[in-house]
Amino acid sequence: MHRFFSIPDKEKDFQSHMLYVLSVLWTVVTVIICITGLMFRPDSWGRWVALVATALFAALITHRLNRPGHIRLASWFFTIMLWLMLTVPCYSAGGIMAPGILAQTSVILTAGFLLGWRGGLGIGLLTIGADFWLVYLELTGKLPTPVINHNAITRWVGAIIPFGTILALQYYTTNHLRFGLTALRREIAKRMEAEKITDHAMHDLKERVKELKTLYTVSNILQDEETPLRILFYQIAEALPPGWHYPEITAARICFAGTEYATGNFRPSAYCQRAEITTDKGSVLLIEVVYLEQSPELDEGPFLHEERHLINMLADMIKLNLDRRERNAELKDYKHALDLSYMISICGADERFTYVNDNFCKASKYSPAELLGNRFDIIMSGYHPPEYFIGLATALRDGKPFRGEFCDKAKDGTLFWVDSTVVPFLDNNGKVYQYLSINHDITERKEADDKIKQSERLLKKITSQIPGNTYMFEIEESGYSNILFISRGKDIFNHSYDLDELAEHPEMIRDIVYEDDKIKFNDRMKEAWRTQLPISFQYRIVVDGNIRWRWMQAVPEKDKNGKIYWYGATSDITPLIDYIASVEQIIFDIGHVIRRPLSSMLGMSRLIADGNLPEKDIHEISLKLNQVSEEMDKFITELNNAYQQKRQSSNHNIDIPSIIDKRSSLFN
Repeated sequence: MHRFFSIPDKEKDFQSHMLYVLSVLWTVVTVIICITGLMFRPDSWGRWVALVATALFAALITHRLNRPGHIRLASWFFTIMLWLMLTVPCYSAGGIMAPGILAQTSVILTAGFLLGWRGGLGIGLLTIGADFWLVYLELTGKLPTPVINHNAITRWVGAIIPFGTILALQYYTTNHLRFGLTALRREIAKRMEAEKITDHAMHDLKERVKELKTLYTVSNILQDEETPLRILFYQIAEALPPGWHYPEITAARICFAGTEYATGNFRPSAYCQRAEITTDKGSVLLIEVVYLEQSPELDEGPFLHEERHLINMLADMIKLNLDRRERNAELKDYKHALDLSYMISICGADERFTYVNDNFCKASKYSPAELLGNRFDIIMSGYHPPEYFIGLATALRDGKPFRGEFCDKAKDGTLFWVDSTVVPFLDNNGKVYQYLSINHDITERKEADDKIKQSERLLKKITSQIPGNTYMFEIEESGYSNILFISRGKDIFNHSYDLDELAEHPEMIRDIVYEDDKIKFNDRMKEAWRTQLPISFQYRIVVDGNIRWRWMQAVPEKDKNGKIYWYGATSDITPLIDYIASVEQIIFDIGHVIRRPLSSMLGMSRLIADGNLPEKDIHEISLKLNQVSEEMDKFITELNNAYQQKRQSSNHNIDIPSIIDKRSSLFN
């Protein structure tokens, strides 16, 4: 509602504003006249109410059309409604001399303001014709009897309408002229300011065009990757001065890797602008632009603010070019190194060769012309089954690198082995458009691998006959070991772990160690790590519920990198331990049993030696000695039989007689 009754902007839309003001003015004047008429002729209240309602209706419809921009239609509607509102009542108000006839003058003026001279002329001619028709009716007596008899006062009030309208329009016109002149002056001032801005913009634009030309020139110079840096920097230095504000007094130079590339007129100056950059490889480049004489001082100094951006952009452009050149040079070195060391080939998405290097041709014994354009299966040997290539096909389909060993066939039918890395290249849509294959000839290594495998088989055959296990292992500071090699001997009491299991879980080797010996086992291993001395100790294991004794022996050895590996073996010494235990038991038994009879014999022999005994006593003592001797002989015989049985049950059949002194008596 507020927007509906808001006043249009006079400066932006004068016609709409004028229509709004005139509609409000006519409505207010009509209401005032009707109120005055009601005071003098209250009996004609219906006439006054009808006029006010018509005026309000005309004003509202006019404003409704004026608000959305239908100004021309609203102007015609309001003028016609105004003309009808004043002309029709003249028919019943007294004819040609009625006050309404005088008010028609203001309608013609309003029409001229709202509709232009053509609209005003049309309304004027319409009014003249209508008034002549009223005159004719009055002369012929055909006008109806007037409902209102005007007097001097009412006629004066009726005359106020045209006079007031003329005064309002005069004021509005004068005010609009003054407002227009003021707006014109403001517009002129704006145009002058705009021209200044335009001139400044044109000047700036010319400067920017100079800068863009310089950037374009330098960009073209940098496009030629084959141009040597010496010529490149001279060309860039010559292209810099035209891009600055005062090219006629501008000189430039570029310093790179200790060498200067300058324009012919360059000399050091106090008016200097520079930019320094460092390439990815650490090379330093300096760009310097100088004014050879003092230039008009600008707000930002002797150089434009944009020229700082220009020199920085130039430095960045040159840096990118130098970085690319350095990378390309590095790539060329890599390519040269690869070409020297590897067999390189490139295939398109159709699996046809697009590039092969000399090493590839030497190995395959095909010329480049014979390979390029042909499919890679020209060198396939048929050695591998189809399923061997499943991994390669899957990796390439997914756009992932693949590494594998392949047996290929040369042109003359000979086979050669390659360790191949195949790298797919993807386009912007993620599809493979070519494959790079880097191959290393491993034919000699594969022949050597066969010999190594034969040696491994022989070694396993030999070590499999050794009673015990042979090991190669590393020891950590904690005492735990990493098993690198293990062979299984002929021991029936042994663990069942293989090398893969021990490599993944080295602690499994400790699981079979007897609980009371685990701390001892770990301490000896930690001591070996610390001292780096040979290992030799015995420990117990539990296999299938049986306790067995094992003897570990190992020696350390350093490789060329200083890393220590241990080489050794473990063997089952349970029979030996049992044998030693039985011998110790026999010795203990001999000492324990023979001590008492020996003591008795020693005592009796001393009595005889004293020589004071009678013959009878000596005879009794002799009988006692004989009895003790028989007991000892019986015990020794039983002991010898038990020992022989123990020897026969032991796996360690030691030839004891060969190491015994066979003299008849130890006392001879």
